[in-house]
Amino acid sequence: MAAKAIAMEIGYSLTKICEVDYKAKTHKIYKSFTVSNGAEVINDGALMVSPEYVENLRGALAANHVKARQVVFTITSSKIASREVTIPFVKENRIADVVNANATDYFPVDLSQYQLAYTILGIIGENKGAQQYKLLVMAVPMALLTGYYDLAKALKLEVAAIDYAGNSIFQVVKDECAKGRHIVVKIDERSSLVMAVENSVLTFTRSVSYGVDEVLETVMNSLCWGEISSVEQAIRVLQRNECIVPETGAGEESESAETAAMSAKDKALEDVREAVMPLIGGITRVIDYYASRGSGGAVERILITGTGADFKGLDEMLFRETNMPVKVLKEAAGWNLMRNFKNECFSEYIACAGAAVAPLGFKKEAEKRGKDKKAKQEGGERGTNWAPLAYTVFGVGLVAAAALAAVPLAGYAKLTKTNMELKAQAGSLEDIIPIYNEYVAVKNEHLMVDAMYTATESRNEELEEFLGELEDKLPSNVNVISLSSDPYEVVINMRVQTKDDAGETVEQMRTFHSLVPELVTVTSIVEEENEESGEHTVNFTVTAAYQDVGYEPEETEGTENDGTDVAADGTAE
Repeated sequence: MAAKAIAMEIGYSLTKICEVDYKAKTHKIYKSFTVSNGAEVINDGALMVSPEYVENLRGALAANHVKARQVVFTITSSKIASREVTIPFVKENRIADVVNANATDYFPVDLSQYQLAYTILGIIGENKGAQQYKLLVMAVPMALLTGYYDLAKALKLEVAAIDYAGNSIFQVVKDECAKGRHIVVKIDERSSLVMAVENSVLTFTRSVSYGVDEVLETVMNSLCWGEISSVEQAIRVLQRNECIVPETGAGEESESAETAAMSAKDKALEDVREAVMPLIGGITRVIDYYASRGSGGAVERILITGTGADFKGLDEMLFRETNMPVKVLKEAAGWNLMRNFKNECFSEYIACAGAAVAPLGFKKEAEKRGKDKKAKQEGGERGTNWAPLAYTVFGVGLVAAAALAAVPLAGYAKLTKTNMELKAQAGSLEDIIPIYNEYVAVKNEHLMVDAMYTATESRNEELEEFLGELEDKLPSNVNVISLSSDPYEVVINMRVQTKDDAGETVEQMRTFHSLVPELVTVTSIVEEENEESGEHTVNFTVTAAYQDVGYEPEETEGTENDGTDVAADGTAE
């Protein structure tokens, strides 16, 4: 019988929990429920554990009679870097060695602060001697994992694995997408994940920086569907009412009060439509990009899942924008979802359900070293009987001790004299003690002041330098529309003539001294044409992370372009 595990996905407002079989061939979901987070406990995947949140989870686990003691977390974060790579066709147990050996080529960062994991996307080449593996390699900051281990410790659970949400979803849909090309879209509160699965192979993943949080907020601020005080209530309203695609063919109003009420509802529906359009636009752009770059057949369908999948009218609106069949994922091959989720929306739990199937297994370095050490110790205990050697060493020790006892103590008197001389010298130096203590106190104060100053340093102090670099290095045909900056990143809206100009601009920004090259990404791009003048323009937004304060690049001779392409949604390929 397979061991049970708790699968957990922590969102901004809600935490989804399932009790499932861990790494079992047959998939069974025993329990599923949602817990309100109360205060915000997560920020872009980084978990901040509070006593109130821990108490909420502990109470929910007890109320639902969850007995499993292992937990699997599935996480989504823009801080998780990913790269599609190809490696030689080695034995599967040697793939990790090849990935680690070439990791600095995939991710030009300090990898001592990251954990790596990979998933096999497929095999390239038909000739057996020339085949290669195509991998999706991911790097997650170890600091991101700490919060999840702290939460597990507070709940007295053991972390079995930490998975990436994209892999968790793929484990559920891979058999459902065994033939043809399919798009899977997971719609969450503040972001969405777009994946392409072709013949049970994950071929494409992109993140969209839009979710349904603005839609939920719009519904909560309206009184047309009653008083709504929580995110859970807003979700149920959107699942049960036509809030996104308004009803048509309404009868004539006979009274002025009824007319006013209808107008208020129409206004609320219009607000909901406006709130959902950025999400639809972001998903559509990514799907269009994938369809344009693929050499296979047409996309058969779009499967939507996640928190927003069951919102009435969302599938219809996405169908109108993409002209592709859209279906809410309610059943998947190999999963008896209708039985396990009779009274609930499966879409909210898809990442939880798949997390325990074949997790990538991000682990803290200390956790990995501990398990390796334990395995070596157990292996040594099983493989060797050390008793004869121990008796031999003990016997030799006795003989040596007897020999040493017979050695004359001629040097004892000399050592005693030296000891007395050193004590006399120490007494003569007692006046130095107050001076030394004062030196230590001043040094500690200096370290404290220096630490306080370092904590207040910010890249905003060097904003003038960044603006000068922007003015010197941006191509002359770039029109900067707006710029916003915080201590960590800068967001710039720009307008150029062509997409090539946009790509050139992004490549140029990756040479900036003050920016992290691999974190300079395009988050949106829109082509426009002036109907009167016929002028063609491209509006796009670049999000770039600042280098750490005090960062100085290494001086190299002849820096070359790394050949990274910029996709339509802004991610590097």
